[in-house]
Order: sequence, then structure tokens, then C-alpha cells
Amino acid sequence: MSNWLEAEDWKWVQDTVPVVCVDAAPLRVDAAGEIQRIGLIFRETPHQGRKWCMVGGRVFRNESLAEAMGRHLRETLGDALRFQIRPDEQPLYVSQYFTHQREVGTLDPRQHAVAMNYCVAVEGDVSAAGEALDFGWFSPSELPPSEEFGFGQDLVLAACLAARE
Repeated sequence: MSNWLEAEDWKWVQDTVPVVCVDAAPLRVDAAGEIQRIGLIFRETPHQGRKWCMVGGRVFRNESLAEAMGRHLRETLGDALRFQIRPDEQPLYVSQYFTHQREVGTLDPRQHAVAMNYCVAVEGDVSAAGEALDFGWFSPSELPPSEEFGFGQDLVLAACLAARE
């Protein structure tokens, strides 16, 4: 049995109910746990063109948040990537994406989504795959400018990093 819906059914879901997602910022950390690098994917967005984004996507029915996060990290960054996510891992931040501009949240014209956001320490080689056209490591002090982020995820990433402290 596939976890994917037919295109017509998926469109109906996106038009009808909020979609639950997970997003993560892969991190390279030193022995003390200090962030050395933050990983972002470069991808096509539906409304902004090619932008830097966090890794993530939707949660399947009966899939835990940890399982969904692991699946998205492997599908987007390759099987050589190593990380540990506790089965009961809790998000650092919860973001909201709306189909139109609102006072709170950010924009995703495809769907209303609620994302559980994480920072995940990773090791191993990264190989951009799936929706990732490219992957880059950035120093915490030299992240891309706001206009180069998709879906307003510069704000989401900043909230995650602040919550991690």
C-alpha cells in the first residue's frame, strides 16, 4: 500500500484540511554541541522560484514525527547521512503556513500546513536528492539573506536556533 494519494485526492486534501509537516535544520556541531554549520537545501518553491529551505515535508498517516523526520532527511540528503532522533523527540518550534498572507505565519500558496520544526545534528556525507537541487553548509553568522529563503523559513530557522539555546 502506498502512502501517496492520487493527484486529484491530494489536491482535495490540500484544499480542505491543514497538512501536518516536519522540517529540520541539519547541523554540524562540535564536541561541546556548539553549532559549526547549518545545512539548507536549494529547491524550487511554488511561488518564489529557487530558494534556500529547511529539509522536510508531510507526515504520513500513522507515522511518528521522528519517523517522518528521519524519512525526509534520508530522502533529501542521502543514505550516507547519520543522525539520531529519539522516538519521542519534540519540536523546537511549531510554524504555520497559510495560502495567503496573514499577520502570523508564513506563505505556502499550495496548502495550509502546520510544521513541527527541529534542529538535527548530523554526520556523514550529504548527497542532495529528491526536491533538493543542491545543498549548502552555512556558518551561523553567514546564513543567506532573508530574500534568498523560501516560505519565510529564515524566520522559522531563527526561532528554532533561539529555542535550541
